[in-house]
Amino acid sequence: MFQRPGAMPLVVLAFALVGCSSDAPVQAASHLSHENGLSMASLSRATTAQTLSALTALTAPFHSVDAAEAAHYNLFTSVPLTAADGCISSASDGGMGYHYTRGNNLGDDSVSLLDPEFLVYAPKNGPRQDGEARRRLAAFDYFIFYSAKWPGPSDPTFVRAPSTHDFSTMRDLPDVTFAPSRFGGWMFHIWLWEHNPDGTFANWNTAVPLCEGSTF
Repeated sequence: MFQRPGAMPLVVLAFALVGCSSDAPVQAASHLSHENGLSMASLSRATTAQTLSALTALTAPFHSVDAAEAAHYNLFTSVPLTAADGCISSASDGGMGYHYTRGNNLGDDSVSLLDPEFLVYAPKNGPRQDGEARRRLAAFDYFIFYSAKWPGPSDPTFVRAPSTHDFSTMRDLPDVTFAPSRFGGWMFHIWLWEHNPDGTFANWNTAVPLCEGSTF
């Protein structure tokens, strides 16, 4: 599998950091009712719609992977937690895709709505281009490493997972709990550019193709 020169293993990145639109798909109510207790009303509130509209406008230029790379987003890989080309999926839970990060906002214990830790590109069906899987902008991944403030679920000091309402820029969204991840931290996705049958804020997407060579 082809791997971009800019790919960065998350483990290496973690040590480095510690050391130093209207076009968005609309989710049907039946698709949201079972995802963290959300209903269609949760997404149709004026404050939520305005917040997601701002995220739509900010990220629309990144439909092009080349534009994302020009803005210093690099493909993240961490084999065997990702496929060899960086793709992430789960045979039991569904797909995610390729995660691109600037890395400069991964060392803290907070998230900001308009500064996602990762841009997520879903694999496209169809022939590869220059030996590389084609991909389309699908979602954003907000990520917090396990820390003293937000310990992981196996830590004896764990009390609760972070949720969107713990962060000021996300308080206009429904209150959704972050999920533990295989990468040593808490994650929360917004599927703004890709329909997700399980809801806009589900972490996995069963409509996204699974990765080639995925070990999970």
